Amino acid sequence: MTDAIRATLVEELDASIDTRTLGRDLVALIAIFMALAVFQVQSPLLLHNTTFGSAFRNASLQPALAVALALTGGLLIVTPRPRGVVQAAAAVALGLYIVYILAAILFGFNLSGALVGLDQEVFRARLTSASPVEALESALTLSLPLIYIALIAIVALWQPWTRLSVYVRALRSNAAPLMVALIVLALWEALIIVFSIQEFLLPRPSVIGGRLAELYPRLISAGWNTFQNAFWGFTIGSGLGILAGFASARFAGFSRALLPLAIAINAVPIIALAPIMNRWFGELNPASKIAIVALMTFFPAMVSTIKGLTSVDTLSLELMKSYAAGQIATFAKLRLPFALPYIFSALKVGTTLSMIGAIVSEYFGGSTAGLGWRIRDDAGLFKYPEAWSAIVIASAFGILFYVVVSAVERAIMPWHVSFREK
Repeated sequence: MTDAIRATLVEELDASIDTRTLGRDLVALIAIFMALAVFQVQSPLLLHNTTFGSAFRNASLQPALAVALALTGGLLIVTPRPRGVVQAAAAVALGLYIVYILAAILFGFNLSGALVGLDQEVFRARLTSASPVEALESALTLSLPLIYIALIAIVALWQPWTRLSVYVRALRSNAAPLMVALIVLALWEALIIVFSIQEFLLPRPSVIGGRLAELYPRLISAGWNTFQNAFWGFTIGSGLGILAGFASARFAGFSRALLPLAIAINAVPIIALAPIMNRWFGELNPASKIAIVALMTFFPAMVSTIKGLTSVDTLSLELMKSYAAGQIATFAKLRLPFALPYIFSALKVGTTLSMIGAIVSEYFGGSTAGLGWRIRDDAGLFKYPEAWSAIVIASAFGILFYVVVSAVERAIMPWHVSFREK
């Protein structure tokens, strides 16, 4: 294949991806949000003195934001490849901003602070009356052009003005669910006003939105704490479930021994498991929440893996045998690709189960830093707008988790018919 033909195919592929889906737009929007968020993090003045910045004061959240910016920004830079001087300059500018942020957040070296002679420890300490505010302001002023350059670079690589036809098609295809959502919210608001329903029974959406706008800095931090338990439980439970599915599909005796036990554990209500796990591991130990999530996600991953590996068409197996393929080759080239859609279906179900398990486990005892405790505490004090605000944040984390797993699915198996037809 000549270089010209290869370049033509790459261009056609990029064009087809850009015109069929909103994936690139989603990546660009996430990159814009991450660029703004990490800019708040790299400056103590913004991190501690602004409402938006205080939403990211959780120390474990900050590296995740920096990595997310690097991933989304990197995707914009490499797909499609820069075309023309403007996009090439934008790619370089965004790359330099990413390097600046990674150095500041991951490695503790703030370049703007170094240029004004500030000790790097100042950027990791809380603001006090003894903090060098004037020097921090100078460092912030020096770094301020970077965020504007980064945002312009993202838009230049995104080029939303060339994708108007994509937005029109997306709006037409999603008009019905959007209208239903707006109608539901309008009816919710109107019926509460008309029938004078008390706020402690059901608050209006406008009230919930107002409280969410006030509380989101604290709720994002609490949501991140809950999400970490959900993520690690999901990773452990789903990972062990997939491995158990591999073993069960290969050894029938192992499946007969493990499957009844897995069904029995999955049938136990989470309400019963939460107090037991809290007693075993300790209420303040995140391991109790992780264990519950792992138990909830283990069974779907195991069953789906077994189903995918054992549902391979007989003719396909016979074809592999005719090529003298061994068991390892048959597994890698036939059984595993055939099972991937089943596995990812279980993983996407697991994203929602993991958030449910983490919140419910916190609801029955544990750290006061999570969403489950906040929902229980606010509901117990009849602060229902606050409780609903926490529920909205939990839903946002769950949706984001689902979207990330779906993106990984699309990246790993772009050959699947469900993606080719879109």
